[in-house]
Amino acid sequence: MPVITRKIEIDLDCIGLSDEERKAKYKFIYNINDNLYKVANRILNQLYLADEIDEILHVSNQEYVDLRKKLANKKLDDATKEVLQQQMQQVLERINEQRKEILQRPKKSVAYSLATINNPENIYGQILTVLKEDILSRYNSDALEIKRGEKTISNYKKGMPIPFAFNQSIMLYYDKESKGYCLKWFNNINFNLYFGRDKSNNELMVKRCLGMSEDGVKYKACSSSIQIKNKDNHRKFFLLLCIDVPQERYEQIKGMVVGVDLGINVPAYLATNITPERKAVGNRETFLNERGAFQHRFKALQRLQSTKGGRGRKHKLEPLERLREAERNWVKTKNHLYSRDVVNFAIGVRASTIQMENLKSIGKNKEGEVTDTKKFLLRNWSYFELQKMIEYKASRVGIKVQYVNPAFTSQTCNVCGVVQPEARDSIHFVCQNPECPNCGKEVHADYNGARNIAQSKNIVSE
Repeated sequence: MPVITRKIEIDLDCIGLSDEERKAKYKFIYNINDNLYKVANRILNQLYLADEIDEILHVSNQEYVDLRKKLANKKLDDATKEVLQQQMQQVLERINEQRKEILQRPKKSVAYSLATINNPENIYGQILTVLKEDILSRYNSDALEIKRGEKTISNYKKGMPIPFAFNQSIMLYYDKESKGYCLKWFNNINFNLYFGRDKSNNELMVKRCLGMSEDGVKYKACSSSIQIKNKDNHRKFFLLLCIDVPQERYEQIKGMVVGVDLGINVPAYLATNITPERKAVGNRETFLNERGAFQHRFKALQRLQSTKGGRGRKHKLEPLERLREAERNWVKTKNHLYSRDVVNFAIGVRASTIQMENLKSIGKNKEGEVTDTKKFLLRNWSYFELQKMIEYKASRVGIKVQYVNPAFTSQTCNVCGVVQPEARDSIHFVCQNPECPNCGKEVHADYNGARNIAQSKNIVSE
């Protein structure tokens, strides 16, 4: 079942507490907030070190290196290959024994021991347990890219969210006296929940977690976290509540795929692999006009503000930071709307799968540099965020999301499958293959790309 996160403002319940008790509770929270990142980095470094030791043991074993070279030979016959594989298995077993002698225990266990034993900050073991699982999950997802040299090891910074798991002592509850929702936390600390205008229906989500909603729907609260933000010289607390939401089921057509072509002419163009249904999501002019207005205001503020060093520099930059945050919130809202439209379209055509392009290297040349023609596109669009929003919204209704190789999807005719770079301009695609039923017919370029994505069998990730 999909897990969603809701951000809810909270505040320490100080009713009935003396000044000393109130200060002690704040000190307890701030101590964790100020030091948790140190423990997180120690765990992460230990995981990385364990993998590096494993790698060194492999590459320093000459027998292993020689066997790898021999097995890479594609001309080997089956009998020789089987003998070499058996020898490789024996070598790997010996290397594994060496690894056990050095580390004694699995890297997961060693990393946790390091965090719990070397813990001068006295952070609760329950917090460290959830922290360890989060770090391990994140590290494992990045391990292959780190090994290839495509990504560096992460670095946790001061002020990271404080993770925790719900149990018999850590829980959400409804206080009948104050008629409000509360969070019972560590060290006898209670937080009050505030929903404000509640455009996201966070109160309903909490009610469902407590089994109090009028519709009878029940959700499960998963491991969550508390985030502390400094704003206008004042610390604000937020509960990042993770909720396990049951999948909404609907009748799907097996093999029905929706292709999503992300671009700048149309933010998202949708098409299916079977039926003629299509939809353009968003509008270039509206999006770029608003984004351009933000950039114009940003440049105007930069000209007005003197940003040289000095005691007043931070104060001078505050208007710029507020504008950046406003722009970021606007883009995020747009992506929420666009992703909802994509999933609603997929539900409408009863699709079982949504396919999108793997845009990891979009706009980059062989040297990994962004090309001049793509700088405008990348500066004005948040592809990764939109794709992630589509992913989690699709998972809530049981739709599978896949990523395909983006090569030639915009230059290929969706009918005959022939690559024709010269057949596409910024708006239209006109097939020039005389054997194609669509030869000479003008179709929308983004529709052609979306349909190619929907029809693609070149899956690179799920």
